[in-house]
Formats: sequence, structure tokens, C-alpha cells
Amino acid sequence: MAKFKPAGSKKRKVNSKRGLLPCGLLVLFGFALIFWLFYLVLRSGS
Repeated sequence: MAKFKPAGSKKRKVNSKRGLLPCGLLVLFGFALIFWLFYLVLRSGS
């Protein structure tokens, strides 16, 4: 007879850093865009 294991009894440790680089680049690009727009606003005011 087959032995059935309950669902989720085998926990795998997910240690993937593959998505870290694109996410970090996106965050840095967002900060650069915000600072650039802030600089343009300050420059146009004077």
C-alpha cells in the first residue's frame, strides 16, 4: 500500500537571491528619478 504524507510536511528552504538585483536596481532608479525631479523643481524656482 502507498504511504501518504500530509501536504506541507516537507518544508523546503527557499534561498533565492535571483530577484534581488533587479529589485535593487528598480529601487535605485526610483530614488534617482525622485531626486532628479526634485532638483528640477528647485532649479526652476530660482
